[in-house]
Amino acid sequence: MKPRFLALLLPPTSWLFVFLLIPTGVVAASAFSAEGLKYLLDADTLRLVGRSVWIALLSTGISLVVGYPVAWFIAGCGPRWRNFLLFLVVLPFWTNLLVRTYALMFLARPMGILYTEGAVVLGLVHGYIPFMILPLYASIERLPKRLMEASQDLGASRWTTFWRVAVPLTMPGIAAGCILVFIPVLGAFATPEFMGGTAVRMVGSQIELYFVQTNNPAAGSALTLLLVFLTVALTWLYHRVRKTEGLV
Repeated sequence: MKPRFLALLLPPTSWLFVFLLIPTGVVAASAFSAEGLKYLLDADTLRLVGRSVWIALLSTGISLVVGYPVAWFIAGCGPRWRNFLLFLVVLPFWTNLLVRTYALMFLARPMGILYTEGAVVLGLVHGYIPFMILPLYASIERLPKRLMEASQDLGASRWTTFWRVAVPLTMPGIAAGCILVFIPVLGAFATPEFMGGTAVRMVGSQIELYFVQTNNPAAGSALTLLLVFLTVALTWLYHRVRKTEGLV
């Protein structure tokens, strides 16, 4: 490799080393300490992780159930309406997450669900469902219409065609959308903190509590490293499930 190319690689490599590898090493060293492992194996920590995984799975499932018909409808529209509807999907990102969370709090308080698990799931689905719709749309839009028509010509109903043809062919989009929703929801901080309060704590809120309020970096590092391992594992699983041409 020519020296000038090595010189071009030096700045990004140095940046990753200083701001990624070194902090990750510090977190790992603190997490694998005796105190960090003690908190990681504590019964309360395991219950917290279990609740966070459950809320993340529930939010991901609701996002999939709601997002798939929306993506299917958008993919079936004409180009003009399709672009407008996609614009509406990403429009919430133009508003700060905290502003949207406060707006949901005003809606949830009269309903009597504020500071409950239902409120947290509502806020998470509202905040992350665009990450489900977009890869689903990209997958559905590329469906070969000839296969759908051939299935119905051979006697299959629309419902059978959907489950036997459309769903398997859009599985890469489903997997991508589920991972894009599940991973950030599992480590979410702002929405559970405001919508759930102290009654519904998740991993992200507990990490903030350990690092900022109780000055317990070992426990916070252990939970942080656990999220990193889950992210890597899910990314690996996505590449294993992905059988057709990529969408993201």
